[in-house]
Amino acid sequence: MLSLSKVATKIKAYIELVRIHNVVASLLTTIVGWLSVKAYVNVSVDTLLYAVAIVGLISSAGYVINDYFDVEVDMLNKPYRPIPSGRVSPREALVLSTLLFVIGVLPSIGLGPYTMFFVLINAFVVFLYSYKVKEMGFVGNVVVSLEGAFTIVLGALAAAEKIGDINLTNLSMLPALYAFTLLLGREVVKTIEDYKADEARKVKSLPRVLGVKKASLISIALQLLVVAISPLPLLLGYGVVYLTFALATDALIIYSVINSLNMLRSSEPEVIAGKVRSYLKVSIFLGILAFLGDSLLKALLF
Repeated sequence: MLSLSKVATKIKAYIELVRIHNVVASLLTTIVGWLSVKAYVNVSVDTLLYAVAIVGLISSAGYVINDYFDVEVDMLNKPYRPIPSGRVSPREALVLSTLLFVIGVLPSIGLGPYTMFFVLINAFVVFLYSYKVKEMGFVGNVVVSLEGAFTIVLGALAAAEKIGDINLTNLSMLPALYAFTLLLGREVVKTIEDYKADEARKVKSLPRVLGVKKASLISIALQLLVVAISPLPLLLGYGVVYLTFALATDALIIYSVINSLNMLRSSEPEVIAGKVRSYLKVSIFLGILAFLGDSLLKALLF
């Protein structure tokens, strides 16, 4: 019979597997998408509950299956993770991931055929990413960035289909583009941080294919692109709340770019990349707050 302490340890390991902090970020971006429609059209809150349930469960499934496929690498680089440390068996992780995928898809049935198809495709891509695509270098970076941005689209699609106007999903495209660009910039920085480990795994990451300097320039270009497109939401009706957080985001991204320039001449670019990655993580959170706060204010006033 399992003791309470063993049960608590197992639950803690499961929570660690699903990376709660990343899941919360995905839930917030889903809300951003939903609010982009809610700010202009009255829509019931149950569509939001369905959408966040879908994203929470499928993103959790994705993190679990990622650790399942990464177990051999984690044994060398991250032996403290739940599976290599023995706190969760590979079989338990596979079963948990399968359950989360299946349960995560189910709520989409109540939202309509377009949303259900979108969810099914993305659930498959999330699995495929962990299974093979992440080893494909830049293609993997693009896919994981798209999946992050698609949580915004899903939030809007769930609301739009429920009220019978799919075209309203377009209201989420600008926040999704912003998110995709910022996420991709951070993904490239992560490949610079991990390029030595990727060399051992023979992953065709940008630093391995093009070199660290060119990969650094690509990450800098993507970061600057985020700053360049940040005024666009103001032209589409986003207001002072967005502006406040967007300015803070831009300032941090510019600071990140300045640090990224040091990667071009450093003998240890992976160390600098680790710092830049952290700055961009905060930038992502601020960017979420920019769209979330402004859309929430509009929805409350609608």
